[in-house]
Amino acid sequence: RAAVTRPVPLRDGDEIQLGNLRLRFRHKRAALSPVESPADGTTTIALDQIQERNCWLLLVDVVGSTARSTQLGSTTALRQMQTWITGLRPLIEKNGGQINGYVGDAVIAYWPSDGTRPTQVRTALQAIEAWRPVSGLPFRLVAHYGKVLFSRSELGQEITGSAVIVLHRSEKIAKGFGAASMVSQAVVETLELDGQCESFGRSSIDGMPDYFIFYALPEAWTPRK
Repeated sequence: RAAVTRPVPLRDGDEIQLGNLRLRFRHKRAALSPVESPADGTTTIALDQIQERNCWLLLVDVVGSTARSTQLGSTTALRQMQTWITGLRPLIEKNGGQINGYVGDAVIAYWPSDGTRPTQVRTALQAIEAWRPVSGLPFRLVAHYGKVLFSRSELGQEITGSAVIVLHRSEKIAKGFGAASMVSQAVVETLELDGQCESFGRSSIDGMPDYFIFYALPEAWTPRK
């Protein structure tokens, strides 16, 4: 038995206790059958269970969370984080985005291009920037566009592929540029933002053969200080 302080995958038969109330989670749908189970316990999913889609990807990461937790205490810091996520979620979901999960203090979301209009992604990015001054926590935003592999596991739907790798590593590049918000050239092109975004410059990404050019969001989207 353990306290839950972050999203946790549930299995059939798991129990959740809320005060004196005990709930049992029931879910009878069978999981995907692995092709093989190597000695290390990993599984390989059949290729016909993997789907490739072009997507806009978004990572929004709270800045300075470790220092804040030390200063305020973990309980207060956690409540602040929960409030922050509650404010961010509708800005993504009401504009067609889907939250894939949480990595540390970051939220990962995506918009498949085969079911999303570019205007929806632009509206979401504008809304998040407009929310920034009242969000309660400082955050860094990065976005990329590319091919994403979708698969399912015991943890739910997972997204992988080189575009996801670029997204995660872009956050560190944005920090190096001192950028609160940064998007890749692929985002600028697919959202038709050419000529509206100032370039931060180009950067290499470990394991990738080419350089990537990164941009700030349009100045009109950035809240006035």
